Amino acid sequence: MLAALLVLLICATALAAPEKGSEAEATTAITLPVDSVTIYPDGLMAVKRTGSLDVTAGEHKYVMNVPKSADKSTVLLSVSNSTVERVVYEGNPVYTLNISSAGSQKFDLSYLMFDAGSWEPMYNLHLANDSILIKANAVVRNKGGEDLNEVRLKLVAGLPPSVEPYFAMKTVQALRSNEVADAAPSVAYAAAPAPAPSPATSALETLYIFELEGRKDLEMDKEIGLPLFEETAPLVRMYTWDAYSDENGPAVEEIRANNTLHLPWPSGGALLYRDDDYISSIVMPYTPTGTNASIVVGPSSDLKVSKKLLGYNITEKIKVIRGSENQTNAVKETTENSTYELDVESNIDRRANVEVTDTRPKESKIVAISPEPSESTATGLKWKLSLLPREKKMLKYTHQVVTTESLDRSN
Repeated sequence: MLAALLVLLICATALAAPEKGSEAEATTAITLPVDSVTIYPDGLMAVKRTGSLDVTAGEHKYVMNVPKSADKSTVLLSVSNSTVERVVYEGNPVYTLNISSAGSQKFDLSYLMFDAGSWEPMYNLHLANDSILIKANAVVRNKGGEDLNEVRLKLVAGLPPSVEPYFAMKTVQALRSNEVADAAPSVAYAAAPAPAPSPATSALETLYIFELEGRKDLEMDKEIGLPLFEETAPLVRMYTWDAYSDENGPAVEEIRANNTLHLPWPSGGALLYRDDDYISSIVMPYTPTGTNASIVVGPSSDLKVSKKLLGYNITEKIKVIRGSENQTNAVKETTENSTYELDVESNIDRRANVEVTDTRPKESKIVAISPEPSESTATGLKWKLSLLPREKKMLKYTHQVVTTESLDRSN
């Protein structure tokens, strides 16, 4: 249990040169226990120390002990029933306070430390037929120069690298107004402030703060794994086949898991399992709440696919084109027709959703196709199929390319 009282290190009492009619002034060095730590992906650590002390009314001097790596310009001290008369930044900051009433006063100290900690999520993903169990752990590194014991831990996710310096500046401002020091809900989120217009800075994502349950111990210079969240998410299983690149497959299995939590899934490494058997290592994409994470499982034998050229014919004819001033030009017109068949067959006893894509020459046109594709561009075709168990479907299309070549010119 966190100590209720601050730790006092009473230095050899220093007597300042008193003014006429004033008493000698003592300077007290104080080390407060760490209460909470907030860690950002870029290595920034925001620290809050808190405690209480019985003091008399009147003017007091306190040296606030902070780690050497703390940014002294971000130190903020708040003491109940007091006003700050003066701060001297020489080594550890020295505060001159005017205490308005005697008794137990609460001391809150906060500051920033750069490159003092980091964290990243690590996932274990367990596939089932229509759902996926997502177990997320936070791997935390404490590089702040001291062991952190019994602290409240908050982890920030969703910070784009392009705005880290900007957000660090905003965090300094927040600390000076006691915003960062305030406790967040058990699992909370907050929107990041919009940056000043800049062509080099993209729009800010939403920042989310994970506050872990209970208090944690973070040993210095060690990686500590802590549970972050666990969720069973619904999924849609999809198979994709690029018939242009892989004429004989294989199809690739992909799952699209829906984030039904009220917090995001941060991007991180993941181990993928099916029936408790390891499949592969992947990267879990950043997935805001209410959206889908597309996860590529890998090549699959659930489908048998093949593409073949059914027919090719070429015809040539000579055409005479009359131009201005009775000029004529003989040209050879070549027409090429290519017919392809794409076969997709299910090997499984459940429905299968399949996306089939193929590429055709840019200069070609489609003269026959069955069934109609879901999407068609100048060079691409896409079919979205739903296969019954063990069903086989055939796709067929013919594209035509017409070219001309000048043979001669005569009057």
